[in-house]
Amino acid sequence: MQKRIWIKRMSLLISIMMLVSVLAACGGGNTVNNKEEGATNNTSSGENDNTGTATVKGNDDFKGEFVLWTWEPEHPTALAAFNEKYPNIKVKRVNVAAEDISKKLQTTIASGGELPDVVRIERGQKAKIFDMDILENLETAPYNADKSILFDYDLATFSKDDHLIAIPDDMSVAGIAYIKSLAKQYFGTDNPEEMEAIFTNWDVFIEKGKEVLQQSGGKVKMFPSLGDVNQTLKGQRAEPYFDGDKLNVTMLTSTVNDLVKFRDSGTIDKLDQWTPAWNATFGGEKYIFAMSPVWMPQYVIGPNDKKDDRWALMVPPGGGFIRGGSSHGIPKGAKNAELAWKWIEFTSMSQEGAEAQKKDGVFTHYKKAYEDQSFTNWTWRNFGSQDIGDKFFVDISATTKDMPENINDLVLDEVMNIVLQTLAKDDSFGTQQAMDRIQKELKAKAPQIVWE
Repeated sequence: MQKRIWIKRMSLLISIMMLVSVLAACGGGNTVNNKEEGATNNTSSGENDNTGTATVKGNDDFKGEFVLWTWEPEHPTALAAFNEKYPNIKVKRVNVAAEDISKKLQTTIASGGELPDVVRIERGQKAKIFDMDILENLETAPYNADKSILFDYDLATFSKDDHLIAIPDDMSVAGIAYIKSLAKQYFGTDNPEEMEAIFTNWDVFIEKGKEVLQQSGGKVKMFPSLGDVNQTLKGQRAEPYFDGDKLNVTMLTSTVNDLVKFRDSGTIDKLDQWTPAWNATFGGEKYIFAMSPVWMPQYVIGPNDKKDDRWALMVPPGGGFIRGGSSHGIPKGAKNAELAWKWIEFTSMSQEGAEAQKKDGVFTHYKKAYEDQSFTNWTWRNFGSQDIGDKFFVDISATTKDMPENINDLVLDEVMNIVLQTLAKDDSFGTQQAMDRIQKELKAKAPQIVWE
């Protein structure tokens, strides 16, 4: 009797143990499945809890405030879209002029102050800031930036030691614009594709310019400033001007020689860029062409020309180039780097960010967005019904290249501005004289530069 009771008790105990084992296995299986499902449906970053188990952060889990140094006003549509996706991330904007960013970074470091979590970098300051070696490698964790979603011409330009340290923000590809009535009068067409077929290279451009000069009795020229030509040729150069401190004298001589050729043709006027007289040219009919980056119709041509449907946009002889633009970088040791990265990633590396930025008048470098024709579509009153978005982002962008620059390029830019003024106003100042002047100025300003 006792034996039967003992056997029953043992059977009950074994059954209970088996049931517990089954439940534990089921529970463990559900935990794994839930985590896998969460990882599949949530693209946010993962962390480890105290047990070493991977957890997933949702968008709501990113909390705090990051500091952004910028001179740009807030882009309301992009900011609202970002806040909707990351409701617990706040942006603290600190206004710093573009030309003061590098100096403010230096003084903050020298005083032991706190750097921002993200800094906006204007192209003219980029080489100087990159040279400071204070920006994070954005290809490492927690950023893991994907190079493939940017344009090929972006990669070397925004990299140091072969890795990205800044992400380009606003598109700045450039073509050339022209006044349609003048093109029709002197070239027989105002159609962009037909104009591109005529102007196959800069030598043809100069020869056509001479014909315009003769037909107009010297009243109509091709460009208002030799500076416009220099910016275009510089952007189209086949090689960088510098390899470290070594100057590519052959490449620079080629550019200077072309500038002299343009000057001697009489087809370019002697105005200085960005002066009131230069700005006024966009409303007149004395110059057929204008250098035109993406931002030019909105911020330069439009404000200076009140008439509609006078201009058209084309791919320049020699292809597109880059003029201006800015980027975002994260200083090393930034306290809220992960939050700052979410801002950069959203605005400059996502479809939803690209669409929001476009509504604010900013075109980002997220390459995939431009595969959609409805996204590239963009018209501007001065250009009538021409889809200048398609011309910029498809035709011009496809022919665009860019060159990496270092801090020596900034010195060369200063020297070239001096030389350009002499070139424009002194017809006896030729290629050799210009190169001698450049060498002298560079030696005084940057003696480390090697002239070979």
